[in-house]
Amino acid sequence: MVARLWPRRVDAALLCFAANVIAHCDRISLSVAVPAIMAEYQWDTAQMGWVLSAFFTGYTLLMIPAGLAAQHFGPRRVFATCLAWWSLFTMLTPLPRSLAGLAAMRFSLGMGESGTAACINGTLARWFPPSEYARAAGLCWSAGYAAPMIAFPFASWILHQFGWRAIFLGFGLLGLLWLPLWWRLEEPPAPPETVASSWGDLLRAPAVWAVFLLHFSSNWFLYVMISWLPTYLTLERKFSLPGMAAGAAVPFFFAWVGTNAFAWAIDRYAPRWGAAKARKLFLLPYALAAASIFAVPRVETATAAVILLCTAMGLLASATPIFSSASLRLAPSRAASLAGAQNAFANLAGIIAPAAVGYVAKASGWPAAFALTAGICLAGIIAYLAVGESAMGSMQSSPALDL
Repeated sequence: MVARLWPRRVDAALLCFAANVIAHCDRISLSVAVPAIMAEYQWDTAQMGWVLSAFFTGYTLLMIPAGLAAQHFGPRRVFATCLAWWSLFTMLTPLPRSLAGLAAMRFSLGMGESGTAACINGTLARWFPPSEYARAAGLCWSAGYAAPMIAFPFASWILHQFGWRAIFLGFGLLGLLWLPLWWRLEEPPAPPETVASSWGDLLRAPAVWAVFLLHFSSNWFLYVMISWLPTYLTLERKFSLPGMAAGAAVPFFFAWVGTNAFAWAIDRYAPRWGAAKARKLFLLPYALAAASIFAVPRVETATAAVILLCTAMGLLASATPIFSSASLRLAPSRAASLAGAQNAFANLAGIIAPAAVGYVAKASGWPAAFALTAGICLAGIIAYLAVGESAMGSMQSSPALDL
């Protein structure tokens, strides 16, 4: 018998991380292809905006149903179905030659990816003990920060070598390579029911809404960075195209490293300080992230602005293992469905933040836009500090220590 280098539960986490990277790469792929698509079909930015929005419409609409499906049928089966679905529609993306057809492909892609968060947390609840929730969830959800570092250079290389249509074929094939590895993973039984056994209990709990608001505030920060950072660096800080690409990508590296470092620290110090207290103390770096993003447009040099952006993204990551593992702690037996509802609520920031920040920047300037983002972050922190998990505490899940 061959000795294993790590416990089997680590396989589950690594596969979930890989699937989440693939999901984010598939949605980012269009961003790289947009200029070439617009040039070929003579579409303007307003028309492409509808295509870009179509993904988030499908993504948000099905998050709660996907979570309920993962809860009922099991995350292993549902995640395989979701990834096969979105990989197919990634590869089909270049086929339509109409705006409506391309938007329909992106809507369908979003439908497939809607189950990602639910299936990840449903899987982690079955494989991991509570003492490792922050590290497991932090690793899996940090894929959202790791993916831009992979997708932008890889997609740009494919575009240069083979044209924009090949981008979608290449990324779609990644999902098909993942599927057999995932299907070989066994599915442990679901954790036992907890005290918070009904949806009514969950939705009446202030602790659940505190997590929702914390996640919303972090997503607001993230969507502002994804949507407006390249524009800010180019127009306001006068970056060249290569400089903008580097300046926009490097902060995500700090967020990825920060997420996993803070996740390790939370699990390490939770037994010593008390789990709820430890999580609240680790929101202090997130508050410093809000201060950093507030200061970005107020420093004189472009270098100082990028340093502050990297600092802000690295410190923002302290909140990620807290909200990403929340459904595991609050209701492990309903981790999949609760994660789906949480992600649906938090994803509203993707709809609101880009438009709101764009309007504020136009009306009052970038300092006001960054101040708004800092204020949203502080509101999420205050909500969590006030009632975060105080009413429900940490629930025990299936120990699974030997997995």
